Amino acid sequence: MHTNIRSIRSTGLLLASCLLAVSACEDETTGPDNSIEEGEVALVATSSTDFAYLSLANGGSVVSPSDPSTSTEWDIAFRRFSAKLNGGVAGPGSVAGANLRNNADATETQVVALTMADADAAFEAVTAADIAGATFAEDGLIPDPGASWFRFDPGSGGLVANPGAAWKVRTADGGYGVFRVAALNMAGQAPLGATVEFRYQAAGGTLGPINSVEISFAQGPGHIDLSSGAIVPPAACDWDMSLAPSFMIAFNAGCSAGSFPLDSSDDFTTMTTAADAPDYGGFLAAVSGAIPSTVDDASGVFWYNIEGNNRLWPTFNVFLVRVGSDVYKVQVTDYYSATGESGYPNIRFERLQ
Repeated sequence: MHTNIRSIRSTGLLLASCLLAVSACEDETTGPDNSIEEGEVALVATSSTDFAYLSLANGGSVVSPSDPSTSTEWDIAFRRFSAKLNGGVAGPGSVAGANLRNNADATETQVVALTMADADAAFEAVTAADIAGATFAEDGLIPDPGASWFRFDPGSGGLVANPGAAWKVRTADGGYGVFRVAALNMAGQAPLGATVEFRYQAAGGTLGPINSVEISFAQGPGHIDLSSGAIVPPAACDWDMSLAPSFMIAFNAGCSAGSFPLDSSDDFTTMTTAADAPDYGGFLAAVSGAIPSTVDDASGVFWYNIEGNNRLWPTFNVFLVRVGSDVYKVQVTDYYSATGESGYPNIRFERLQ
C-alpha cells in the first residue's frame, strides 16, 4: 500500500535542522517523524473488504496492524467511502471524533458546486477554540448503509455477491455463527435467490464446518435457522436471519439475534468463535460514528450519485479526532486518483491541541 504525501509541514525544530543538514538528520531520526503536525495523505482504500489504516499520531503514516481489533497502532481507517476510528466497537484505542457539520445542511446542488477554495476555507476556519464546544463520541454499530454483501460487476453490468464481506451473528437460541452471501441468482436486474454460507456455534461451543443454504425469492424473503441450516417460517424465535428480494438482510432482533461485521483480519474458514464481538446490532451491522458512512446526504464525507453518474462528491465537512490528549482536525477532499479511479480518499489533517 503506497502513500502519497502531497504536503507535510512540521513546527518541530528537528525538521528545520533537517533542511540545513540532511546527513545529520539521517543519523538522528529513525522511523516515523512524530513532530509532523499537518499533512495530506492519499490512501489506497479500493478494497471492498480491507481497510486502509492511518496513524495521525505518527505524522499521518499508513500502517498495517496485524490485528486491528487489538491494535492501538492506528487512529483512523478507510474502506472505499466508509471510515472508522480506533475506539468503541471499532478498536481498543479510545479514539473519539466529532462532526462539525459545516456543510451538513447543504443541498445536492450546493454540494456539487463546492470547490477546493470552499474546502480550504472550511478547514482553515476550524481552530482550537472549536474543541471546547464539540461533542466527541466513539464508534458504534449502525445498519450497513452500503449493503456491502453485494456489489456492481462492470463485466456483467449487474449485481453480484461480495463474499469477502461477512458477519458474526448472535442467534435466537443463544448460540452464535458467521455468515456471508456466496452467490446471487439474478435474471437481468431481478433477484431470483441467493446462496448463504454459514458456520454455526452452539452456546459454549466453537464454530462448526462451513454449510450453505439456498434461498429462493419465489415466495418472498427466506428466513434461516442457522442451527439447522433450514429455511423456516418466521415464527417466534425459530429463525435467526432473513434475506429478501429487495436485497435487505434482517435479523430476529426480538429474540436477541444480531450481527457484527468481520474484520479483514478474521478468516471465515479458520476462526474458532463468533462469541467475541463487542456488540451485536439487531440488523446487518456496520461500524460508524462521528465520521458517518452515509452517502445520501451532506452530513457525511461523501454524497453519492447526485447527477446520476454513480459518482461520489466530497462534502468537505471537517471532523475533530481526539487521540489521547491530542486533537486533530480532519477533512476528506477527494475520492478519486489522478486517473479517475475510485477508492483513493484524500485526507488532510492538522493537530490543534
